Amino acid sequence: MRRIGVVERETTFEGLEVLSAEECRRLLSQTAVGRLAMAGGRVPELRPVNYVLEGDAVVVRTGEGRILAAARRGEAAALEIDDVDPLEHTGWSVIVTGTMRERPADEGARALPLRAWGAGARDRFVSVAIETVSGRRIPSGKGNR
Repeated sequence: MRRIGVVERETTFEGLEVLSAEECRRLLSQTAVGRLAMAGGRVPELRPVNYVLEGDAVVVRTGEGRILAAARRGEAAALEIDDVDPLEHTGWSVIVTGTMRERPADEGARALPLRAWGAGARDRFVSVAIETVSGRRIPSGKGNR
């Protein structure tokens, strides 16, 4: 029997809660570090990045190197963010996929709340257009103990 006024969340066959696109975007806007996966080379590459959500894109500040080269080629990419509590066996994960593009380092890009963490010149910007976004949450009490 379904209770009136109770929203039932969609779950996967593993019992994970499926996050809505709105919840995924909220988590993207509240988190600043993720892992950027690029598949255009001989082997997939994964890089930790700090980012900012801007409209329908994720923007990364970078320098010359693999990320910028991939953006200039318009490679497909995925950005993954997450948060886990290893003691409570809970957590969530959000994955964005899209096409990378170099973004002009204009006044608008430089005004983003996005600062380089690493050493060296990081005066280039790359955006990943959000083509798909999905997320999952391990609800409390579902982990193996």
